[in-house]
Amino acid sequence: MSEEHPNHQSTPAGITRREVLRLLSASAAGAALHLTTVQLAKAVSSSPSRPHLHWFNDSGTDHTLLALQGHSMPGYADLVTNRWEMVAHRGIFPTGFRPERYTFQSPIILVLETIPDPAAITPGEREAFEKLVSMGKTLILVGTEACYGGISIPAKRIGWLKEMAKRLRTPLLKLPGVPVPPHHLVGVLAHLEYLGFPRLDAHLRPLLYYSQTICEACEHRRSLEAGMFARDFGDEGCLLELGCKGQTTYNSCSTTGWNGGNSWCVGAGGPCVGCSEPWYPAHGGLGLYGRQSPGVSGVRGKIWQNVEGIGLGLLGISVAGTVLHLLRKAFAPDSEELEDS
Repeated sequence: MSEEHPNHQSTPAGITRREVLRLLSASAAGAALHLTTVQLAKAVSSSPSRPHLHWFNDSGTDHTLLALQGHSMPGYADLVTNRWEMVAHRGIFPTGFRPERYTFQSPIILVLETIPDPAAITPGEREAFEKLVSMGKTLILVGTEACYGGISIPAKRIGWLKEMAKRLRTPLLKLPGVPVPPHHLVGVLAHLEYLGFPRLDAHLRPLLYYSQTICEACEHRRSLEAGMFARDFGDEGCLLELGCKGQTTYNSCSTTGWNGGNSWCVGAGGPCVGCSEPWYPAHGGLGLYGRQSPGVSGVRGKIWQNVEGIGLGLLGISVAGTVLHLLRKAFAPDSEELEDS
């Protein structure tokens, strides 16, 4: 077990909703993120009605698992594994899930990094899995692969799971990311325990952590609005020209950072690749480093934001002028006929 951080302070068992709201706001803003996450975890785990967690993963060296265990946050494994009554299902699919009879004193929460293949599991395994889903207070999909599908999880499996959750009336939410910031999970668990089900966006992501684009709080925002763009890696300026997807990516990275808040993708000189979005990694054919247009980017610079509009306007005028000229030529009387008359 990891040693406790010297600044850790036990949160009173009688924590109030107002205090939870304050801590959740701090976790979304990145203020003292490590301490805030620890406080939230202790608050939830000390609650008399703390939920049981059933965690499903594929036993691989998953990015999400690595992030959850080593986010420059000593004791995170202790916070989740030891402070919650957690049942880990490793390498459970497509085989090996033993139907069991579970009895719980409080609602359970299912956390899935992987989703079973309904065509590969046995009827008994499927029945046992559906039983757990039916008992779930919430079903949380963790990681972009589990949220939207990808190489190892076909999108149709996610559709199957969503239909099951709807049929069994188990609320579902998604925490996408490659990897997922640990405070997203801890914050959601705290919200569920003290404030109820969080508000979600159209992609079932909690607005607490996915309501703001990366670009809005980016350290290069002023460069973007001033039209100062890096032309190569290592250059000063906004990384739009290098394929940054921060303008259309919703996540908390630019406010909370990684590695204890010391840095993040853009801060380290790399463009945001939009890993928390449904269209990752193809991005509609652009790929990870394909450049988005200024119109899509939402650039606010007075000149830059109008470049495409001005160009399209000039093109429209040119086309309209050409069409008008051809129409006049087609319908105007021939010059020789005018002379004869």
